[in-house]
Amino acid sequence: MGKAHTLAVLSAFAFAEEPLRFSDLETNLDVAPSTLSTRLKELNEAGLLGRKAYNEVPPRMEYTPTARAESLFPVFAHLHHWAIEYEL
Repeated sequence: MGKAHTLAVLSAFAFAEEPLRFSDLETNLDVAPSTLSTRLKELNEAGLLGRKAYNEVPPRMEYTPTARAESLFPVFAHLHHWAIEYEL
C-alpha cells in the first residue's frame, strides 16, 4: 500500500462504475506504464483486484475491485470530500 501510485490506482476503482482496463487507468492516471502494470499485478496478488482475461486479439484484460478493496472506498470518498471542502 505504501508504494508510489498504489493508492491512486485503488482510488480510480472507488469512483468507477464498471470494470477498468489498463488503457483506462493509463489515460486517467499520471503513472508510467511499467509502474501501472506492476501495481495492478501487486494489487491482484494482494486480493484487492480481480482480473479477467478475454481471449481476443489484441488481448483484453479487465480489472475489478474485490470486496476487500471495496471496504476502502468510504475512505476514498471521505478524502475526496475533504479535498473539495478545502479546495485542494
